[in-house]
Amino acid sequence: MKEGVKYPDYIGISDVTTTSFEQMRVEAFFEGQPSLMFDEPAGFDIGDPPELQGRSRGWTPVHAQLAALAGCTSITCTVVARDMKFKYKGMRTKIRSLIDIRGFFFDLHLQPQYEQINFDLYFDTKESAARMKAFAKEVDRRCPQIGLFHKAKMPLVMSWYRMGEKKPLHEDKFDLPKGPMPEDKLIAQAKTKAKKKK
Repeated sequence: MKEGVKYPDYIGISDVTTTSFEQMRVEAFFEGQPSLMFDEPAGFDIGDPPELQGRSRGWTPVHAQLAALAGCTSITCTVVARDMKFKYKGMRTKIRSLIDIRGFFFDLHLQPQYEQINFDLYFDTKESAARMKAFAKEVDRRCPQIGLFHKAKMPLVMSWYRMGEKKPLHEDKFDLPKGPMPEDKLIAQAKTKAKKKK
């Protein structure tokens, strides 16, 4: 990182620093704001040394990453809605990531990876499905965090709902393998393993 350099006016700069403490606690800071504490949850069996186990005192980095995706997307939705005159009274999001953690804890020849990320967005709106699709496409194009997930080729399902409805008005699937959804494969594996235990 180069200090004291100038960038073009259109470049946004975000500086974050971290400090590591005992066990798995890390605090992140940026100027003028409260810190955010990261800590892996207690109960993971990660082997020796046992003092590396977390205590569940703060967010995991994965939770913070997903919150950043949701927060950035929500802000982008506000800007895009203004520009497109897309009307909604409120929105909320829900994200679930499914990560193969074997390479982090148990099977060190594997690279930990996201199997699937489900990102559901709920809008209090009367806009049509066609308008929602156009809105979703523009949010996807303009959101820096979504762009980051695309560049990393993370398997991402984004479902755009009208609040109170069970079926999405629009859905996008990015970087998913051909065939069954990874989530469905994982559910099937869990069912097979449960049957074998009986």
